[in-house]
Amino acid sequence: MKSIPLSLLFFLLICSNWGFSQVNSEFDGSRAFSHIEKQVLFGPRSITHPNSKNLTHDYIVNNLKRYTDKVTSQEFTAYGLIGRNIWATFPGEKSPNIRIMIGAHWDTRPQSELDENKANLKTPTSGANDGGSGVAVLLEVARALTFDRSPTTVDLVFFDLEDLGNIDDLPFAIGASEFVKKNSFYQPDKGVIVDMVCDKNLLIPKELYSKRHSRQLLEEIWSIGKKLNVDIFSDKDGTFIQDDHLPFIRSGLNVVNLIHYPFPDYWHTTRDTIDKCDKESLSQIGNVILTLIYKQDKT
Repeated sequence: MKSIPLSLLFFLLICSNWGFSQVNSEFDGSRAFSHIEKQVLFGPRSITHPNSKNLTHDYIVNNLKRYTDKVTSQEFTAYGLIGRNIWATFPGEKSPNIRIMIGAHWDTRPQSELDENKANLKTPTSGANDGGSGVAVLLEVARALTFDRSPTTVDLVFFDLEDLGNIDDLPFAIGASEFVKKNSFYQPDKGVIVDMVCDKNLLIPKELYSKRHSRQLLEEIWSIGKKLNVDIFSDKDGTFIQDDHLPFIRSGLNVVNLIHYPFPDYWHTTRDTIDKCDKESLSQIGNVILTLIYKQDKT
């Protein structure tokens, strides 16, 4: 008999405590890790590398289509740049009109301006953590949702052109801003943005825009983390971070940002590579997100 991973055991126990009669979904950190490996193999997912961006776009879309037929790729133009946001929907079983959005950016930084080697300053990051990890979590959540249908509708949204901030006077979160503009009808009840969540020493404090504008949801997530006995959340405040949650918050929506902070020393450098990533960190963040999704009919 194979032993049950500790993180999965906590997940199963807490789901039982919340009244689920059967839990068939499971977040697999190894599968998520493989999605990071694949993205890194494609190359930088930046505006300077259209071929690897196209490969990654198609990889995300094709994976999502294995689990739902409600997948769209929304092209947009902003600041003279062309981007594509990817949106997949998993209709809810009990309360389909209640929606939860889980989002991440799929592009990567086109330069490594913080690299200690000046020769690398114009080199794109490989984006294993910053970009790759969020995509990996969402793709594994998509797979898990096919085992046990969510009580509420779940939208997985992959934002393009997030990581161009402070380059040529461009802002962060271009794709998320365009998504909000293009889909003004979209009003999720809750939203979570995951960014840089695979580090071996993953630590997620309370991001301050999230705490200021979506405090109840933030505390709900931290409560889940405590019940699952994960060690990735800090009760300390982080800082105000420019990320894909801000366009939604500015529209009055209930969205929080889960992001590693202080940023690791390889952030925006050529050292953002697969060896920095950890399957257990991915499992912990994934199980928290799945628990948030599946407990909605219990709150």
